Amino acid sequence: MVDAFLSLGFEVSHLYTNERELNVAEKLRELDFQPDLILQQENLGCRVFLSGMHEVNCLKIFWSVDTHLNMHWHRYYGSLFDGVLTTQKKYVRALERDCDSEIFWVPWMGAHRNERVLPYHVRDHEITFVGRVSKERRSRQWFVDFLTTNYDLYLVDGLNYSQMMDVYRQTRIVPNEAIFGEINFRLFEACSCGCAVVTPYVEGIEDLFDIGVEIEVYNDVLELRDILSSLSKDHHRAASLGLAGYARVMRDHLPENRAVSILNFAGSLTPKNVSDESYTYLSEAALGEAGDPAVNWQKILNYLLQMPSDKQRDAALMRIFAINGAVEPYLTIARPYLTGQADDPECYFYMSASLSAAKLGLFDLAKHFCFNYFSQKHSAHPKTPDDIQGLLIIWGDELFKSGISVRSGIAFNEESGIPACAADCYFAALYNSPGNLSVFKKLDSVFTGVKGAEPSRLGFLSHLSLHNPNDWRVSLDLGITNLKVFRLTEGLKELEHARSIAMSQGAERFFRRKVETDLPAYFKLVYG
Repeated sequence: MVDAFLSLGFEVSHLYTNERELNVAEKLRELDFQPDLILQQENLGCRVFLSGMHEVNCLKIFWSVDTHLNMHWHRYYGSLFDGVLTTQKKYVRALERDCDSEIFWVPWMGAHRNERVLPYHVRDHEITFVGRVSKERRSRQWFVDFLTTNYDLYLVDGLNYSQMMDVYRQTRIVPNEAIFGEINFRLFEACSCGCAVVTPYVEGIEDLFDIGVEIEVYNDVLELRDILSSLSKDHHRAASLGLAGYARVMRDHLPENRAVSILNFAGSLTPKNVSDESYTYLSEAALGEAGDPAVNWQKILNYLLQMPSDKQRDAALMRIFAINGAVEPYLTIARPYLTGQADDPECYFYMSASLSAAKLGLFDLAKHFCFNYFSQKHSAHPKTPDDIQGLLIIWGDELFKSGISVRSGIAFNEESGIPACAADCYFAALYNSPGNLSVFKKLDSVFTGVKGAEPSRLGFLSHLSLHNPNDWRVSLDLGITNLKVFRLTEGLKELEHARSIAMSQGAERFFRRKVETDLPAYFKLVYG
């Protein structure tokens, strides 16, 4: 991006640091540089927090690169800036709801290299995947297993950027896989080298590439198999796809294009007066809850306790005190909300207050916050749970309705953590009652349609199928989910089982209608 801004005639000072905190005002004085715009691009290797921002009189923009993994703290940190960019179109709405800044979609970019695009017939590798495969990424392991079993896959990891791009230059076809249904680096990197890219369908991808002309997309392993088999047999078609994708990157998706988009966005912004430290420490608190070992809890507490009381600050403090078993400090924060006037009920705050109280063994207080919220939000039907399990279910249901469903990129600890979303509440409820089928159903509902959550949903559906062997709908969903995570044999077997049950119950027309919508490749395979 530095060269891109320079090419547009701007003077640029570029700062890179491995330090967790950088005082921008001090650094600019040291450099004797007065910017019109500060742009912080998220560093995926080291989290960097900017301080002293309120002392700098210019526009400030944060580029959230891994929003799909870091939304839990970017929603706070982004409020420090006048504008926030996200690489993921589907997160614009979530950031607009949770972040006090203007939000704009700026996807990642390709790379212009001086080397010519190699002709397809001289490339060494038919199909390549560059990426880390580990037991923590089950879907990727199944993806690689499928490719290895069915194609001549060249699998490689541990390369630096230049080595990776050299491998892509020698590759004809690149199948892509995304951790949480994101538009990722691999798409742009492979297209930059003229590879025929086959990538998961993600919201916004049709705005970036002409599907079927510049890239191919898939929704399940059957579609992936059909596309890869076709491209492997038709090198002319694969070469045409790769060259068209390359041309699109060179035209629309280079750093210079992104620089223009960022500058246009900056031109629409109005600087706001914000004290940076409050949002920084709320961000750190969110990271600490997620398990970041670099968080300095004492520093966070010292600052938050000096801040004026508001619901964001108080929710963070109550959660910190509850996690650490600090009853009296929690009560100090909670008491003003027990006697104050009714206010606009905010789901996350009241849930945090209620479940923090429950964590501390203050169940009557937990019920009070629950009742207080629901009497304001749904005055005709205030809810009072009988036990912790009921409390978790009530808050899980309400968070789900409020759109606070999952926290991608975080492994919730049911024993020590405090829920922050619907899925966390249900996981905690399942921890208390491991065989509760109704909780499995709620978890399945939460994760339905959430890209990247299919491995988890596979577990819920497997359990439900075991207890409902004659429910063809559960078997059908299980089969579909297997195909979403590249388990071809298991998926086809489960779908045939579901179809057999549906036929025996006179419900094949409903089965057929479902697969025609959700699995067109399977529908064509079975029904022609």
